[in-house]
Amino acid sequence: MLSRFAASGAIIKSYLDAFKTFPDGPQAVFAKYGVGRVGPGGEFELPPACPLDKVIAAMNELFTVIGPQRGFEMGAQVVNHVAVPPGVIGDIVTALQIFDAGYHLNHLEDGVPMFDPQTGTMRDGIGHYKCVSSSRHRAVMEVDSPYNCDLDRGILQAWARRFERFALVTHLEPTVCRKTRAPRCRYEVSWK
Repeated sequence: MLSRFAASGAIIKSYLDAFKTFPDGPQAVFAKYGVGRVGPGGEFELPPACPLDKVIAAMNELFTVIGPQRGFEMGAQVVNHVAVPPGVIGDIVTALQIFDAGYHLNHLEDGVPMFDPQTGTMRDGIGHYKCVSSSRHRAVMEVDSPYNCDLDRGILQAWARRFERFALVTHLEPTVCRKTRAPRCRYEVSWK
């Protein structure tokens, strides 16, 4: 089902950047699944977009090796590389509310970004990152993406910290998690 979707090469680059101290580990796994290759000069080359089913398969194998903390660290690198919807984002709540648009902007269906900032049109098929509630110092995000839970926590925390330096993302219902085959995870984003 995910084979008709793709992740931008920038997303894969962010995963590799989390491993600067030992880059061969993820490169070997990504190459095994056809998500990039070692070029003639020895550099790992990424295509502009990678089939999402292959990315998810590679990530799942990689996470069995690296564990949850390293997965979280990988996620924290994502926001340094991906496209962000245009416009001014002045506060953390707005940032969390538009997060789903950014997620879809960085994924493609049939070669076309899944979010069009000009029209506000969003295509479905890869899950969502929904800000389901917010208050003065807290928001709840509900996520049903095909990506790993720890990766998503890292992405959300790095994104939230762009707007609130000490924002913290915690799993709200640890027993209801995509790691245990639940359809979604819920995270609390808190700040002072």
